[in-house]
Amino acid sequence: MALLLLSCPVSAERAGPEQIAQMTPAVLSEPRVIDPPALYLGVRAAQPFLEERAHLMEAVVAAGDRQPGQARALTDLAEFFFAHAMAPEGLSVLSAVQGEAVPPAHALRAQAFELALGLIDGRDLPLTPRAEALLAPAHAGWPDQPLFLALSHVRDGRCAEAAPLLARAVARLDRFPAAVQARVLPGLLECAIDAGQWPLARGLAVSFDAHAELKDGAAYHYLLGQAAEMVDKPLAAFDSYAQVQRGQDVWAHRARRALVRLGLTHDALSTKDAIRLLELESEMWRGDASAGEVLDEMASLQVIAGRKTDAIETYGLIVSRRAGTPQATAAQQKARALIEDLYRKGAEGEIPLGRFMTDHARISRYFRFTQSFALASELFADTFRKAGATKVAAEEYATTHDYLTAAQDLGITTADEGQLARLKVKEAETLLAGGQFEALGTLLLQPVTLTDPDLKRRFDLVSARYFDETGQTAELLADAGGEGASTQILRLRALAHFERGEWVAAAAAYEELRAREGSDMPLPSAIRYLLSAHRSGDSARAAELAEAFPSLTELPGWAEIARGLTSDAPALLPLREETARARLDRAQETLDGLPDTERLN
Repeated sequence: MALLLLSCPVSAERAGPEQIAQMTPAVLSEPRVIDPPALYLGVRAAQPFLEERAHLMEAVVAAGDRQPGQARALTDLAEFFFAHAMAPEGLSVLSAVQGEAVPPAHALRAQAFELALGLIDGRDLPLTPRAEALLAPAHAGWPDQPLFLALSHVRDGRCAEAAPLLARAVARLDRFPAAVQARVLPGLLECAIDAGQWPLARGLAVSFDAHAELKDGAAYHYLLGQAAEMVDKPLAAFDSYAQVQRGQDVWAHRARRALVRLGLTHDALSTKDAIRLLELESEMWRGDASAGEVLDEMASLQVIAGRKTDAIETYGLIVSRRAGTPQATAAQQKARALIEDLYRKGAEGEIPLGRFMTDHARISRYFRFTQSFALASELFADTFRKAGATKVAAEEYATTHDYLTAAQDLGITTADEGQLARLKVKEAETLLAGGQFEALGTLLLQPVTLTDPDLKRRFDLVSARYFDETGQTAELLADAGGEGASTQILRLRALAHFERGEWVAAAAAYEELRAREGSDMPLPSAIRYLLSAHRSGDSARAAELAEAFPSLTELPGWAEIARGLTSDAPALLPLREETARARLDRAQETLDGLPDTERLN
């Protein structure tokens, strides 16, 4: 290619336009893809393991950093590990065969063994990019590709794609070392059974006898059970599965799952017993996709059995144990529907509060960091607040707020607009309703951003009621701007001035309150307004108020009290102090005898 490129300028000088046009496509066309060498063209000579490894290691040391000696020695060592099905060790060795200094022939051979080792690696790691490249259509002419492509499909659970390649893959496998054959034969046999390729499956089953680790082993009996199920022989399948169910490997695990499935299919196992067996299996087998499938099957059966809280908890286990996987995402979605139904029933009183609380405690630890569960737990708190369990409700509002804030900070989820503020306001209201003033005082010291006018009004009212209930009238009056304050806050501020004996300020506050409420002003407020006007020396206003509120006339003896409060004493006969006090006391006694309705607003 280099000589051709160098000769192009000279040829261009001597050739005409037609010759140049004919030459250009050939020069610019992509070079042909070079396939790796076919692996194991001959039978590999067996040698004692330790001696062969020592010999190969000596070759690696002797080669040092020199190429191509180093690449050759490392790839020979990787081939040795592959021959013994030692994938992690072989892949570790091949990771050093990198760089431009590696000759192309050695790089291709290393690439081929990296693919082969990756496909027999039991750690379920993804193939390296350079290994996976050999499975592309560009290398369809490579004699080993059908085998490795079939193994790749089987490894990924795509038997339908592997099925057309199985015959060629099995024929090619005969050339490979026994340890490699033993590693991949179970997967190929299972795919042949699933694909219904019975002659090939029988041949593969017979080949198990040539390998001590496979002969009469767990994989063999499990796959016999699969074959029996395929041809509708459940008793034979049961016998095969039962022979290996007590084992500890993946085939025993799959056999136990198959027994549960078989029992349910043929009504030989109750739903309750199936759940119990799957629960045991979920503790015996963990860490892979199959473990997630066991939990998913168990949750489905729990829903069928009416044990929906158990199912939610099981989905929570999937979310916890299989975090970051599609299984966890699916479990989250399934659980969400069940959670919404559970909390709706709890809010509507279909579930006793004690059981509702127990169910909430069981499942909350799995779903606290999700926005949808925050809505459910808020509904839980609303339910207990309505029932008068203010301590439970306030704690739940606070806990939900804290978890949702943390989840948002971590980027796990995003709260709905105003959701965090709403939780804080509800917590404050609940603490006030429950008389938990110490906790409420601590909450009020925290910065709370409230952009919603209604939430701000509710929070300000809680603050005012807190100051009033705790006798902190100075704090209540500190922000006396009433234009944006609610009616309830204005009433509390007016009451604070009245109780402090600030009659002019109290009369002004009640006047502002009257401007909003008119003749609908509650009776206690009306009497305090009249008393404030009288005590501030505004007799005219007091007289006007005595006539302005019709409800006052319904009080026993009010006419006499009103005359005494609103008439001016003669200048020459000043009102005696004890007489004035008596009149005021009678009005105050009337006020004290009324229900304090404004504190109930």
